Amino acid sequence: MNKISKNYAKSFFQKILAEYKELNDSIKIKKEIAQCLEELSLLSAMITNSKKVNNFFKDPFFSEQKKYDFLAQIVPNRNEKIESLLKLLVEKRNLFLLPEIFHQYKSFADKFNKIQKVKLITASALDKNLGKIFFDKLKNVLKAKEIVVEVDYNKDLIGGIILEFESSALDASIVREFKGLIKEI
Repeated sequence: MNKISKNYAKSFFQKILAEYKELNDSIKIKKEIAQCLEELSLLSAMITNSKKVNNFFKDPFFSEQKKYDFLAQIVPNRNEKIESLLKLLVEKRNLFLLPEIFHQYKSFADKFNKIQKVKLITASALDKNLGKIFFDKLKNVLKAKEIVVEVDYNKDLIGGIILEFESSALDASIVREFKGLIKEI
């Protein structure tokens, strides 16, 4: 399912880019990407936040048209690009993929807008000033306009941090240092 969702999201995103690149208007591109992201987010949340609604969308007993009509009642004035995506999903009987398509689309939008997600694992909270300096440097290294941070606390680290982004991890923890010393001994 993930590959199918990614293909829908990628095609949808590229269609938006292609249409506005012809106009050579980066402000309109960003606005359209944001508007579609907002509407996809709303539709996705509507499906995933209610177990009954989620089951309704996954149930093959209900026609795609009924599911589409449900969305039309809840969010009546949709963007025309979202509308065409929904009609395609109905035609292909893939409307249940909408939440996954949203997440994939969000990844493309974040990449386009140079928003980098990072996961920070630390034993305790970072000092505010040190954290700001650290993330400003990280923005420069990653060439990101914005960094979205997910923080996890792991007291077993003792000190230091582990930073995960994209498919990389930077382990600057004391535990890693101890493991390295133990291997040397």
